[in-house]
Amino acid sequence: MCTADLFLGLLAILFPPLPVWVKCGLCSADSIINILLCMLGYIPGLLHAWYIISKFPETYEYEAVPPDDERGHVYVFVQQPEREPQPQPKPSNAPPSHPNYGGTSNGNSNNHAASSSSAGPANGHDEGGAAAPPTYAEAVKGDNKIQTHD
Repeated sequence: MCTADLFLGLLAILFPPLPVWVKCGLCSADSIINILLCMLGYIPGLLHAWYIISKFPETYEYEAVPPDDERGHVYVFVQQPEREPQPQPKPSNAPPSHPNYGGTSNGNSNNHAASSSSAGPANGHDEGGAAAPPTYAEAVKGDNKIQTHD
């Protein structure tokens, strides 16, 4: 008796028709007999379910693996499908054609004009002289893009 049959035997304790339905089908003669026996009493239905489980045991047929000369080891080779290599983007030193929404302003006139009046953290520059990231209000000011499904 295998593990699946033992599990069905335990299920028969909870609800005897369930293992009979698994083994023989929902509308079989054994199913109807088991339901009638369960109506007569729990014990007759349980015994009939255990009888059906033992009458139709689970059998698994495995293909025999030929013995290997290397102390019985079995090796399985898995081949991955080949993928086409994706082209790597080439780095360019040219400024981007779209506005930079990142942490620095690269020629953006709105951020450059606002931050060039005086130095200090309050106006967009830190102590090192590098531009601080724009605030959310500065980043979305004038951003009236319409997204389409082109």
